[in-house]
Amino acid sequence: MTKQEFKARWESDDDGGITMNEVAECAKAWGVCAKPKINPMQQVLYKVLVAAGVDAEPYKPEDGDA
Repeated sequence: MTKQEFKARWESDDDGGITMNEVAECAKAWGVCAKPKINPMQQVLYKVLVAAGVDAEPYKPEDGDA
């Protein structure tokens, strides 16, 4: 999935959404994280949202280790 497709689906009100497996796949494909499934998913999600150009601030990990 491209960053544009991800952003469109994330921001869409349609049913379906994006699964955490898809987030992990995008993280690897976009070079955000080599092994996303062994990292805290909140951090991986935040990094993928930033890479896709989504307003990620509400999803920023509380510990600041994004």
